[in-house]
Amino acid sequence: MSAQRFSTGKQFVWQDVIYEVKRLLPDNLLIIEDVQTTERQSVPFAELAQALFEGELHFVAEPSAAPAVRTGQQATLADYPPHLRALANYRLEVIRPLLALGSAERTRAQVAARVAEIKQARQAGATFPTAAISIASIYRWIKAYERSGNDIRALVGNSQQQGGKDQSRLTEEAEAIIDAVIQDRYYVAEKVTCDDIYLEVALRIAEENRFRHAEEKLTPPSRATVWRRIDALDELDKLMAKRGKRSAKRQLTQYGKLDYPRIPLERVEIDHTPMDIIVVDSHDNLPLGRPTLTYCLDTTTRYPLGFYVGFEPPSYLTVMECLHHAILTKPQVRATYGTQHEWIAYGIPFALIVDNGKEFIGTDIQDACYSLGIELLQMPIKTPHFKASVERMFRTLNTGLLHTLPGTTFSNPQQRGDYNSAAEACIDLEDLYHVFHIFLVDVYAESFHRGLGDIPARRWEAITQAGFFPRLPASADELKILLGRMTYRVIQPYGIEFMRLRYNAQDLAPLRTYLEDAKAKIKYDPTDLGRIHVYDPRDQTYISVRCLDSEYAQGLSLWKHRVILNLARQQEAQVDILGLARAKRQIQEIVAQSKADKKIKRRARIARWQTGEPSTDNAPPDSEAADPSAPSALSIPVLDFSVTLDNLEDEDWSADYDLPHSSCSDGLR
Repeated sequence: MSAQRFSTGKQFVWQDVIYEVKRLLPDNLLIIEDVQTTERQSVPFAELAQALFEGELHFVAEPSAAPAVRTGQQATLADYPPHLRALANYRLEVIRPLLALGSAERTRAQVAARVAEIKQARQAGATFPTAAISIASIYRWIKAYERSGNDIRALVGNSQQQGGKDQSRLTEEAEAIIDAVIQDRYYVAEKVTCDDIYLEVALRIAEENRFRHAEEKLTPPSRATVWRRIDALDELDKLMAKRGKRSAKRQLTQYGKLDYPRIPLERVEIDHTPMDIIVVDSHDNLPLGRPTLTYCLDTTTRYPLGFYVGFEPPSYLTVMECLHHAILTKPQVRATYGTQHEWIAYGIPFALIVDNGKEFIGTDIQDACYSLGIELLQMPIKTPHFKASVERMFRTLNTGLLHTLPGTTFSNPQQRGDYNSAAEACIDLEDLYHVFHIFLVDVYAESFHRGLGDIPARRWEAITQAGFFPRLPASADELKILLGRMTYRVIQPYGIEFMRLRYNAQDLAPLRTYLEDAKAKIKYDPTDLGRIHVYDPRDQTYISVRCLDSEYAQGLSLWKHRVILNLARQQEAQVDILGLARAKRQIQEIVAQSKADKKIKRRARIARWQTGEPSTDNAPPDSEAADPSAPSALSIPVLDFSVTLDNLEDEDWSADYDLPHSSCSDGLR
């Protein structure tokens, strides 16, 4: 299941009650109906979205889905066999030029020309999957892709979503959908074309058909049919609906260049930058260094979507954290950071604009974007102007905020002059988070943007109040799985061993029997090794499996675990969980001792360790560590405190999270 919408007719489970969306209202309100009691109520869209991310709400699953979902999440693109993935990519490349035309401009002659072009390329020696191609098949692929919400998994084949052919008369359900779209989208202050209504009708019928068997699928109307329905509306009703919304209409007027996207999340840009400020330790006020900012921005409204600030180097981890923050609702920002306004932007982007950084071109982010219906657009090398909005935002952030704070490094040495950034630094990471939220939500989002010709917050509010609803993931759990890293392990009778940690659950037993000695695919969150998700190919779902040593692993990042492993391997031939716990305590002592070091680079690594550091209560009690009767194999010699994190870590982890092969006899499995 990919991106979902709270559209008319959509059903979902909330507070153990099945509801159906009956109508979309202005000001981001929805009329929902209890399916059993038919009782209706008006609910803000933000409340439903927050309930989904908190796990209290989920969309009703499609009854005709091929495999039954037990307790896990749907498969991602990487879970299909290689030949099916290649076939899906081939089909997407075939229909991509036709998708750009739009259904109203897509003629049969153009489709036939595309078929001839592919056949000529195949005869000229181009390598394509051995799949037949015809005009009918292209129409079928386009239909499946658009109905799925631009999910490439709809093109892998074997979908068996056919039917509804040769039906010339519209059913009552189709007529009801047309009426609902006209009520929701046409009676607004903004200019709405027939194509806008027609495309929305086609999309909602496609979403409705996902819950129907093949023989019950609705036939979408033609563009002429939709035009006739609009033309028959009373002209007085049209004018009265649009009178009194002049202010909203002015706010939605297109300013500046005409190639700006029309709706929020249509084009989202993401990038990294070192922040032009040195932060200090919150305990001793010594400088730690410059944190890294990963930031994504909606180019339609220029409203900030999400960010990640930390001492992690640019990597897939920082991209994952930034995307996760961007998609989620942010209801606690005002209460936590004292902002005057709420952070109102969230949702799944339609297109994500990235550069050529290695963190943006891996299979993990490609699979997540495909499965969420996000088009990942990689810009050519050395073309920062193709991401002009986010690049301009970095300059605004520096000049409008960071260069005004003590400890700023400015943008170049000429600007800095004799200013001693490290000596003047007094802002810690918590304070930086505080002022950064205030700047984004209360200053940048509420200031007039000359390129936009409007205020970002007002533009976002106007478009959403006019009927735009952001796309959301099928569930909060699926979002975490889609954004996770991937590896493979063999399921043993005692569970799965991953990074010297053991994971086990009762659901693994039948899967182990099914896979025999084959490796199982697992996905994990690099920021929390407390659990992993194991892919079950029988029903294409993921099984959540907790770490047996939960006190040690809960909230432990992969980088911290690697540092602990490296120290433990220096001290012991064999590493077990008790050895890891003791090594963890020793490293915390090393960190405390090393904080007196004045070198900023070294202190930045210390800050990286301490960010999100789990409680020391999880470590074994002192009496256990000092037990003279403990086996000698677990006795760790007194550590020389001249050792620092520089000697215990390997920075190459940011490119590949799997550990190198160990010199130990049992290896790192």
